[in-house]
Amino acid sequence: MSYTVVFFDLVTTGLNTGGCDIIQIGAINGDHTFNAYIVPRCNISKKARKVHGFSVYDDALYQHRFFKPTFDLYYALDSFINFLGCFQGPVYLAAHNADRFDVPVLIRALEEFSLLDNFWGVVDNILDTLWLSKMLYPKGSIDSDSQEHLVKYYLNQTYNALEDARMLQELFDYWQPKTHCVQNSLIFQ
Repeated sequence: MSYTVVFFDLVTTGLNTGGCDIIQIGAINGDHTFNAYIVPRCNISKKARKVHGFSVYDDALYQHRFFKPTFDLYYALDSFINFLGCFQGPVYLAAHNADRFDVPVLIRALEEFSLLDNFWGVVDNILDTLWLSKMLYPKGSIDSDSQEHLVKYYLNQTYNALEDARMLQELFDYWQPKTHCVQNSLIFQ
């Protein structure tokens, strides 16, 4: 079975999947990239600000004091769906720890703007690379399942939060997982 994997990452205002806002949506497949910044509607937690460097001042978004052009959340989500619709199916959207973080946040935002049906019209399933890493490399074979550690361990590269989706794509390419491993790592079976 052939499939297309689009790697993505969300940057948010915090870790509460039921209440955080999306600040950035980044995605990549090969040389095709998507990147959208959004001014959040709630405060950015201190811990999140420390990790990603985003702040809001006078309704404008900044990262490490550099202005970032933004879109409203509806437009960013709709554009993301259009980006995903450009790929040959089946299309799997992939993120590390997708099941516990990225997917609940994304689904909640899509539902808010009645875009969930449009999303499922172009995405066949969602791949959690955390599950995939645990399947390919059972407990004890590596020290940590965090994406940062996996990138350093397998690719010998320093983790860069801005390159999260690109690093995930490189990990996937390095692993070269068999189709059955990918199928067993899909969230919606």
